[in-house]
Amino acid sequence: MEITFLGCFGGIDTDSKKTTCYRLNNNTIIDAGTGLNSLDLIELNKINDIILTHAHWDHVACLPLMVDAIFSLRKTPVNIWASPEILDVIRVHMFNNKLWPDFTKINMVNSSETIVKLNELDEKKTQIISDCEISVLPANHGIPACGIRVKSNNKSYIFSGDSADCPEFWDYVNNDSTLEGLIVECSYPESLHELALLTMHLSVTNIKERTKSLPQNVKKIIVHRKPGFEKKIQDELELSNIENLYFPDNGSKISF
Repeated sequence: MEITFLGCFGGIDTDSKKTTCYRLNNNTIIDAGTGLNSLDLIELNKINDIILTHAHWDHVACLPLMVDAIFSLRKTPVNIWASPEILDVIRVHMFNNKLWPDFTKINMVNSSETIVKLNELDEKKTQIISDCEISVLPANHGIPACGIRVKSNNKSYIFSGDSADCPEFWDYVNNDSTLEGLIVECSYPESLHELALLTMHLSVTNIKERTKSLPQNVKKIIVHRKPGFEKKIQDELELSNIENLYFPDNGSKISF
């Protein structure tokens, strides 16, 4: 299993900053932010499954554009996986024939199947998607949202998605005996902790407190840093003596 950080920032800033999109091997992505625009048409057409943590634009901006781009190339549907509440947002506010054509009702060329298929993630059990075990974890973002646990070959990575501090999420993190890496948002430095609370994100203050009990060998991978605060967040966390910190850039890869 290889994770590619196509986009891992909390906003845009020329081509150097792209928003959330993580590719698992070649055919699955978690979230479809502007990082998805890093792929050419051939690579886009390899994607069969899209798992969504929530429906804010920085996590879904390129989803409709991708489907449109590969429409004439597809032989099988693109599967979108999300909670029922998130799928409702996609139906009502994206594929609604107003903001974008309703690709959930448009068939592929020479096919009786639609190009987009909406699939519910089950919050109570693990599902197999592209040979990975996928589990839904709690999140607290003010809208329907979740974290995602990906397990393969008895190793797991947990993606926080966007979330304020969520004790239930951290209970899962601390009790995962197969955990190899935590991919966790940290949008703001300590000086903007109150803004993080207001916008239901995490700050350096939260990360310092929540990661201190994690085993040293677990990778702590910091994403969703807001443009302009990337260096300050990194400097503050590095001074905190947290072991195994990573600050990925667009295109960074991790294998497990």
